[in-house]
Amino acid sequence: MTFTILHGNNLEVLPTLADNSVDSIVTDPPYELGFMGKGWDSSGIAYSVELWAECLRVLKPGGHLLSFGGTRKFHRVAVAIEDAGFEIRDNIAWLYGSGFPKSLDVSKAIDKAAGVEREQILATGGLHKNKNLNDDNWSKIGTEAMMDSNQPSTPEAQQWKGWGTALKPAHEPIIVARKPLEGTVAHNVLTHGTGALNIDGSRIESSDGQQVRPSATKSEGWGMGNGTENWQSHTQGRWPANMILDEHTAGLLDEQSGLSKSTNTERNNSARSNQSFGLEDKNVTGGHSDSGGASRFFYVAKASKRDRNEGLEGLEDKANSKFAQDKWSLENMSFGNTAPAKNFHPTVKPTALMGYLVKLVTPPNGTVLDPFTGSGSTGKAAILNGFDFIGIEMTEDYLPIIKARLEHAETEFAEAQADKGLF
Repeated sequence: MTFTILHGNNLEVLPTLADNSVDSIVTDPPYELGFMGKGWDSSGIAYSVELWAECLRVLKPGGHLLSFGGTRKFHRVAVAIEDAGFEIRDNIAWLYGSGFPKSLDVSKAIDKAAGVEREQILATGGLHKNKNLNDDNWSKIGTEAMMDSNQPSTPEAQQWKGWGTALKPAHEPIIVARKPLEGTVAHNVLTHGTGALNIDGSRIESSDGQQVRPSATKSEGWGMGNGTENWQSHTQGRWPANMILDEHTAGLLDEQSGLSKSTNTERNNSARSNQSFGLEDKNVTGGHSDSGGASRFFYVAKASKRDRNEGLEGLEDKANSKFAQDKWSLENMSFGNTAPAKNFHPTVKPTALMGYLVKLVTPPNGTVLDPFTGSGSTGKAAILNGFDFIGIEMTEDYLPIIKARLEHAETEFAEAQADKGLF
């Protein structure tokens, strides 16, 4: 197990890699939103067909590419990936609860346009407690503050009270693409070790076993033929879905769904023929004998609180932005903590999430490539799951963070393997 970090523009570095040399690509490119005024998030690189064509070249036939994207512009990333020669296979929705709405208060904007100032009131609680407001209406930490009243000052503003311009961000799409196969899936997998998803290795844990359909025996549909077919128990859990939750959204989903119970049942399909799945004139026993909220059907990425700065004890704290200056925003904005930190990258992805993704698309002993390495979350996840890793990063300030996080992951992996050897 090794890792390599290459510093430079990925359009210049990727051509130095050999054809068909990596097993998977898992990456989080810029969302091209001009995020926090950063130039790297408005370069157009994520829309570059040339970039994705280089990714196609270095990926083995049948190899999978997973690429995050912002909800507003991920379609342009997907088109560029497809135009480069990839097949778009699916997209995964990562649902999270930490998003913060960047919405304009329409009522306040109308008052401002009319040149009318709202009544100033003492901030006595919540976001602005004991803080002063800056010119941009963010509050400073440590002193008492005045803030605009929520009450409109003009009749026009009153009419539009409660209206805004944006929804709370709560999900990010992950584009699932595959390099074209050489021949059939079976041939490609046997020749290159790529072309398939690690279904069993990515199942959602279940205490009582998942009921899954037996292997097909005919080419058409499920090819089950007539007669009674029993689903077989699978102790590793449920089939992975194209939706991933964090702990917060899992809790919200369970609140909405309430508790439900599924049981093993036998159903007769003879009255509702389904030619496409070959379920004609057949009794099928299946289901799942468990209970709980709806989140049990999906993978929940449980991120560690120490994940961001783990292994960086020797680095100094740095601030990644002056965008948000009040304590609530520093701790809760969706792009991560902007207070001075050892890992000052603004958009760190949870290692648990990245680990699930690399395991889904990377064969055993495979090599994962991330052409937008950032602070190294993909590499950390790859190493902890026993994969080799190649990362490309253009921003020199992030290199010490990447190196320290990946070296720490190597140590953790080695210790885990040693512990396994003791039993």
